[in-house]
Amino acid sequence: MIAVGTLGVLTIAGTTMMVYTTSNTRVSSRSKSDENSFSLSEAALNNAMAVLSNPTNNALDPDTLTSSEASASSAHYEDGTAEWWGVLDRSAAVWTITALGIYKNPAGPGAADVRRKLTAKVPVTPTYQQPLNNPVWNYLYAGHTGSTCDQSLLNNISGSSRMYVAGNLCLSPNVALAQSAVIVGGNLDVQNNAAVGANTDMSTRVETYVGGNCRYGVGSWVACTGNQDANHVYSKLADGATIGVNHTAPVIAPPTADYAKWYENAIPGPSQSCTTSSGTSPTFDGNYPSRDNSVSTVDLTPASSYICRVGPGASTSLSSALTASQTSVTVASATGFPTSQFHIRIDDEVMTVTAGIGTSTWTVTRGANGTTAASHAASQTVIWDDATPSGELSWNATTKTLTVKGTMFIDGSAKVSNNGLNTYNGQGTLYLSGTFRQTGSLCASVSGSACSFSTWNPNTEMLTIVANGNGGQVNPGDSIQLDNGDYFQGGLYGTNAVEFGNNVNIGGPVVGSQILLSNNLTTNNFPTITTVPSGMPSNKDVFAQPNPPQMFAG
Repeated sequence: MIAVGTLGVLTIAGTTMMVYTTSNTRVSSRSKSDENSFSLSEAALNNAMAVLSNPTNNALDPDTLTSSEASASSAHYEDGTAEWWGVLDRSAAVWTITALGIYKNPAGPGAADVRRKLTAKVPVTPTYQQPLNNPVWNYLYAGHTGSTCDQSLLNNISGSSRMYVAGNLCLSPNVALAQSAVIVGGNLDVQNNAAVGANTDMSTRVETYVGGNCRYGVGSWVACTGNQDANHVYSKLADGATIGVNHTAPVIAPPTADYAKWYENAIPGPSQSCTTSSGTSPTFDGNYPSRDNSVSTVDLTPASSYICRVGPGASTSLSSALTASQTSVTVASATGFPTSQFHIRIDDEVMTVTAGIGTSTWTVTRGANGTTAASHAASQTVIWDDATPSGELSWNATTKTLTVKGTMFIDGSAKVSNNGLNTYNGQGTLYLSGTFRQTGSLCASVSGSACSFSTWNPNTEMLTIVANGNGGQVNPGDSIQLDNGDYFQGGLYGTNAVEFGNNVNIGGPVVGSQILLSNNLTTNNFPTITTVPSGMPSNKDVFAQPNPPQMFAG
């Protein structure tokens, strides 16, 4: 008799092993050979599950398992072989795994092997967020080193964010730097009439760390420690009550964006475009599998709505207009929607579908989940609201709302160009081979006609833009550019510089080789980030979680 648990341990060494058994379904009268082949097929199923559960693998990548018996993976044992393969239904996010046990027939060399085949369904749940791994995502971070002035500030920067300069920081004349904390790994050069903080009282002083020297104007360089008021560094220690500069600057590793990995694993992205779509959804690649910045600039906020979902997440449209009081909704098609009670979203209103399920006329409860019943025009998009797609990038032009879920990749550039107040929902990371430019505002939390920085919680809603390009739609040397008067809540990562126009307001972390300012950047306080969207640079790669197998057959 072959022990299934032992097979699992021997076959997938170094991988967390989960044993799923259907042994209670065995018929007691099976021959020993049949039982042994059955045990081998169970071992094959366990091996397939171990591959899908390996955290370095993407369980939503159809190439994670081979797809046919001809190309099956296998493990060989003394008296037989276990083989496994699987096919991923991307629209449902469900694997169909086939496990084959082949046992040597004890009747002799001429006897046919005893074969037993099992199949099982394995639903996969996407991972949208993860614990923070690199503290850099709580700072404005300028990572360049090796120059006299690795980071130059030409204009004022104020607010409550924390600033980290890995190299040398230079303040131009008349610049006021008034962050909640400033960390400089190298030297701090303060030019005439510039200052870090103010000496009005302790509340106007800035918690400052400088690993090297500092000076004011054309004065001499001195070790930047203790009271540096004479050098216009109006600092306080972490206790908030002691004047002085801390000469031990914390070392925070610069983040690294893995563009190659997410080019292959982003959903939606170059290797997997939308399985449910409407309108003109974004183009993610023009020359797969070559990562070559082949896509012309994608407008994330165009005049017309679009939907791009991968995995579960049907959509349809209203067949006729809907008043704010109607409780019967007629749609163009019910294909892909659930077979039991579910929620739909039309514009900003959520409704509960309670009857008519499976038909194109539904009975609904209006204004669900704290939303407000409203009238809706014919042909308006109807979305399955409580679906869990593998990934999503969608835009509602009526409400000016962007929906993001998971890690996305466009092999080109992107922009927000409608010069309006736009909101977004969800946790997501958008990788760009090219650049990002914003003309308008993009925030997760809005109050009235403005972004609300005091109510935004980045641990529950956060979009991070990760851009690798240089120039083109942005200024030369930039990867990201926000234009005059823009507001932004979220994370920004530029392989090159991140540039802000006049009077920009931001909330959230910023990482770039340099941070370039025009006049008066305001950085708003945001809660300490402990949870980030999946795909954030320098955090552990997480993809998706396979659920226990079900619907066994064989």
